Amino acid sequence: MCKFTKDEFVTGCKNLKVDSIKSMRSKFPDMEAEMQNKECFKNLYKWTYKFCLDCENGQRTLPVDVAISLWKLVFSRCEPTLLQDWLEFLEKHPTVKGIPKDTWDMFLNFVEQVGDDLTIYDDTEAWPSLLDDFVEHENDRKNQNVKTD
Repeated sequence: MCKFTKDEFVTGCKNLKVDSIKSMRSKFPDMEAEMQNKECFKNLYKWTYKFCLDCENGQRTLPVDVAISLWKLVFSRCEPTLLQDWLEFLEKHPTVKGIPKDTWDMFLNFVEQVGDDLTIYDDTEAWPSLLDDFVEHENDRKNQNVKTD
Protein backbone atom coordinates (compact mmCIF):
# COMPACT_ATOMS: atom_id res chain seq x y z
CA MET A 1 0.00 0.00 0.00
CA CYS A 2 1.47 3.29 -1.19
CA LYS A 3 5.02 2.08 -1.55
CA PHE A 4 7.39 1.09 -4.32
CA THR A 5 9.63 -1.95 -4.19
CA LYS A 6 13.32 -1.33 -4.78
CA ASP A 7 13.01 -2.96 -8.21
CA GLU A 8 10.07 -0.72 -9.13
CA PHE A 9 12.00 2.36 -8.02
CA VAL A 10 15.12 1.38 -9.97
CA THR A 11 13.10 0.52 -13.08
CA GLY A 12 11.25 3.84 -12.84
CA CYS A 13 14.53 5.73 -12.55
CA LYS A 14 15.92 3.91 -15.58
CA ASN A 15 12.79 4.66 -17.59
CA LEU A 16 13.05 8.33 -16.67
CA LYS A 17 16.80 8.29 -17.30
CA VAL A 18 17.57 9.72 -13.86
CA ASP A 19 20.35 8.74 -11.50
CA SER A 20 20.31 11.41 -8.79
CA ILE A 21 17.97 13.64 -6.82
CA LYS A 22 19.02 16.54 -9.03
CA SER A 23 18.18 14.69 -12.24
CA MET A 24 14.83 13.57 -10.74
CA ARG A 25 14.04 17.16 -9.84
CA SER A 26 14.82 18.24 -13.39
CA LYS A 27 12.11 15.87 -14.71
CA PHE A 28 9.30 17.34 -12.61
CA PRO A 29 8.37 20.16 -15.04
CA ASP A 30 8.08 17.65 -17.89
CA MET A 31 5.97 15.28 -15.80
CA GLU A 32 3.74 18.12 -14.65
CA ALA A 33 3.28 19.27 -18.25
CA GLU A 34 2.46 15.69 -19.24
CA MET A 35 -0.43 15.72 -16.76
CA GLN A 36 -2.08 18.45 -18.85
CA ASN A 37 -2.81 15.67 -21.35
CA LYS A 38 -6.24 14.37 -20.38
CA GLU A 39 -5.39 10.73 -21.13
CA CYS A 40 -2.13 10.86 -19.14
CA PHE A 41 -3.96 12.39 -16.18
CA LYS A 42 -6.67 9.73 -16.39
CA ASN A 43 -4.02 6.99 -16.37
CA LEU A 44 -2.34 8.52 -13.31
CA TYR A 45 -5.71 8.91 -11.60
CA LYS A 46 -6.63 5.24 -12.11
CA TRP A 47 -3.13 4.05 -11.17
CA THR A 48 -3.30 5.99 -7.89
CA TYR A 49 -6.17 3.84 -6.60
CA LYS A 50 -4.36 0.58 -7.33
CA PHE A 51 -1.10 1.88 -5.89
CA CYS A 52 -2.70 2.78 -2.57
CA LEU A 53 -4.91 -0.29 -2.19
CA ASP A 54 -3.45 -2.82 0.26
CA CYS A 55 -4.23 -5.97 -1.74
CA GLU A 56 -1.70 -8.05 0.20
CA ASN A 57 -3.91 -7.70 3.28
CA GLY A 58 -7.13 -8.31 1.37
CA GLN A 59 -8.21 -4.68 1.12
CA ARG A 60 -10.91 -4.29 -1.53
CA THR A 61 -11.82 -0.64 -0.99
CA LEU A 62 -9.78 2.41 -0.06
CA PRO A 63 -10.49 3.74 3.42
CA VAL A 64 -12.32 7.06 3.11
CA ASP A 65 -9.55 9.03 4.83
CA VAL A 66 -6.97 7.64 2.39
CA ALA A 67 -9.22 8.34 -0.61
CA ILE A 68 -9.82 11.92 0.57
CA SER A 69 -6.08 12.51 0.90
CA LEU A 70 -5.49 11.04 -2.56
CA TRP A 71 -8.20 13.16 -4.18
CA LYS A 72 -6.62 16.26 -2.64
CA LEU A 73 -3.21 15.20 -3.93
CA VAL A 74 -4.25 14.10 -7.42
CA PHE A 75 -6.34 17.23 -7.99
CA SER A 76 -3.88 19.63 -6.35
CA ARG A 77 -3.18 21.39 -9.67
CA CYS A 78 -6.59 21.12 -11.29
CA GLU A 79 -9.25 20.98 -8.61
CA PRO A 80 -12.76 20.32 -9.91
CA THR A 81 -15.35 22.76 -8.61
CA LEU A 82 -17.26 19.96 -6.88
CA LEU A 83 -14.26 18.43 -5.12
CA GLN A 84 -14.55 20.26 -1.79
CA ASP A 85 -18.29 19.55 -1.57
CA TRP A 86 -17.62 15.87 -2.36
CA LEU A 87 -14.93 15.60 0.31
CA GLU A 88 -17.13 17.35 2.89
CA PHE A 89 -19.97 14.97 2.01
CA LEU A 90 -17.70 11.97 2.64
CA GLU A 91 -16.41 13.41 5.92
CA LYS A 92 -19.96 14.09 7.16
CA HIS A 93 -21.16 10.56 6.41
CA PRO A 94 -19.31 8.21 8.77
CA THR A 95 -21.31 5.25 7.47
CA VAL A 96 -19.21 5.44 4.31
CA LYS A 97 -16.24 3.28 5.29
CA GLY A 98 -14.53 2.75 1.96
CA ILE A 99 -14.39 3.88 -1.64
CA PRO A 100 -14.78 1.06 -4.18
CA LYS A 101 -12.74 1.17 -7.38
CA ASP A 102 -15.86 1.82 -9.45
CA THR A 103 -16.69 4.93 -7.42
CA TRP A 104 -13.07 6.13 -7.62
CA ASP A 105 -12.96 5.67 -11.40
CA MET A 106 -16.40 7.14 -12.03
CA PHE A 107 -15.73 10.23 -9.91
CA LEU A 108 -13.39 11.53 -12.61
CA ASN A 109 -16.08 11.04 -15.28
CA PHE A 110 -18.65 12.54 -12.93
CA VAL A 111 -16.81 15.84 -12.42
CA GLU A 112 -16.16 16.07 -16.16
CA GLN A 113 -19.79 15.46 -17.12
CA VAL A 114 -22.20 16.89 -14.56
CA GLY A 115 -21.24 20.55 -14.58
CA ASP A 116 -20.14 22.76 -11.74
CA ASP A 117 -23.61 23.00 -10.22
CA LEU A 118 -24.88 19.45 -10.97
CA THR A 119 -27.53 20.74 -13.38
CA ILE A 120 -26.38 18.36 -16.11
CA TYR A 121 -26.60 15.35 -13.78
CA ASP A 122 -28.87 12.62 -15.15
CA ASP A 123 -30.13 10.22 -12.50
CA THR A 124 -31.02 7.65 -15.16
CA GLU A 125 -27.34 7.13 -15.96
CA ALA A 126 -25.47 4.33 -14.22
CA TRP A 127 -23.55 6.26 -11.53
CA PRO A 128 -22.37 4.51 -8.38
CA SER A 129 -24.95 4.90 -5.61
CA LEU A 130 -22.56 6.99 -3.51
CA LEU A 131 -22.46 9.61 -6.27
CA ASP A 132 -26.27 9.52 -6.50
CA ASP A 133 -26.40 10.09 -2.72
CA PHE A 134 -23.97 12.99 -3.07
CA VAL A 135 -26.11 14.66 -5.73
CA GLU A 136 -29.25 14.24 -3.63
CA HIS A 137 -27.42 15.67 -0.61
CA GLU A 138 -26.15 18.66 -2.61
CA ASN A 139 -29.53 19.34 -4.16
CA ASP A 140 -31.16 19.22 -0.73
CA ARG A 141 -28.47 21.49 0.66
CA LYS A 142 -28.95 23.98 -2.17
CA ASN A 143 -32.75 23.59 -2.18
CA GLN A 144 -32.74 22.26 -5.73
CA ASN A 145 -34.92 19.27 -4.81
CA VAL A 146 -37.90 21.46 -3.98
CA LYS A 147 -40.95 20.20 -5.85
CA THR A 148 -43.69 22.55 -6.88
CA ASP A 149 -47.23 21.31 -7.45
